[in-house]
Amino acid sequence: MIKVLSGKYKGRKLKNFKNNNVRPTSSRVKKSIMDTIMPLEGKIVLDLFSGVGNLGIEALSRGAKFVSFVERDFRIAKLLKSNLDILNIQEGFEIIISDVNRFFKTSEKKYDIVIADPPYFKYKFLEIFPLVNSLLLKDGMFCYESEKQHLDTDLDIKIKMYGNTQVIFWSKKS
Repeated sequence: MIKVLSGKYKGRKLKNFKNNNVRPTSSRVKKSIMDTIMPLEGKIVLDLFSGVGNLGIEALSRGAKFVSFVERDFRIAKLLKSNLDILNIQEGFEIIISDVNRFFKTSEKKYDIVIADPPYFKYKFLEIFPLVNSLLLKDGMFCYESEKQHLDTDLDIKIKMYGNTQVIFWSKKS
């Protein structure tokens, strides 16, 4: 069961998709992500590989001004919309049904925070990083959740480990 951890919708339950393609972020990892990217008040957030909306809805609950959810599977996006409806969230979001690569080619919007939780073993941080960097506003932050992976980079990143899960944070400097 997925629950909103904090903010306006704290304690509310979200529906999940019973499928191997959807792996919701655990509460422990979600709390750490949100604590690291705070404050969210007034921020424009991009939730890539959004699934049922676990991370983006948490951001809205904690004060994000707007969240763009990007999910390629129509059935999962429909459940995401249902979760927003359960919480009576009527504005401050958009659901984009698109493959992430296609989204990067067409998006012109800029974001304060980009959260990416791709299917494990399908994307690497250093492959998606340049695409995300082009969408981030000055002083923006990129949060990437994945399986453990070795990174050979000069980027100033912060990595947190939780069992087999790794979360990478990078801030775009002015």
